[in-house]
Amino acid sequence: MARKRTIDDAHLLKVAREVFLEGGAFGSTREIATRAGISEATLFKRYPTKTALFLAALAPPQPDIDFMFEAVRKQSDPRKALHTLAFQVLGYFRMAIPRMLPLITHPAIGLDEMLKQFGTSPADKLSEAIAAHLGELRKRGAIDVENPFAAAALINASLHSLALFELMGIHGGEVPPAAVRNMIDALWRGLEPRSNKRKKP
Repeated sequence: MARKRTIDDAHLLKVAREVFLEGGAFGSTREIATRAGISEATLFKRYPTKTALFLAALAPPQPDIDFMFEAVRKQSDPRKALHTLAFQVLGYFRMAIPRMLPLITHPAIGLDEMLKQFGTSPADKLSEAIAAHLGELRKRGAIDVENPFAAAALINASLHSLALFELMGIHGGEVPPAAVRNMIDALWRGLEPRSNKRKKP
């Protein structure tokens, strides 16, 4: 009868993630094993190479679209719904980007290998979901958007950039909520002069 594992994979990957986020690719498997309370031999029985462990530990989960949009759909005001959506997407990027960057820059992994792990790019998945939401609002007459996919890409890219800026220490490491809402409001109002909008049939 096989011996029961003394540590489950979820906890082991959590420990490995902490070490790799502290030290990047130079994070020590010996340190991971020590913190996890197992031997390096046991560690390598589960993950045969350090690269495999690095990828498994740092690969962020796919965005939970149903969960993210649950609060969005409860908002009857479409502008407030976009505010809620922005904070949900930004929250995902705040979690995912610190984990993605070491994977993308790792010499043995890179973007292609990371995308193999994901199957679908999380950013693409988010853009598709946002575009679908904007399309629903357009059908109901709640917004006027010519190209939901372009608007979704703009929202997604902006929030992705905000999360990167935070990681770089800009805004003191956290963009104020009011700034996020103002960004969405700028998109909501558009850039075209009001006089031009009034002239349109």
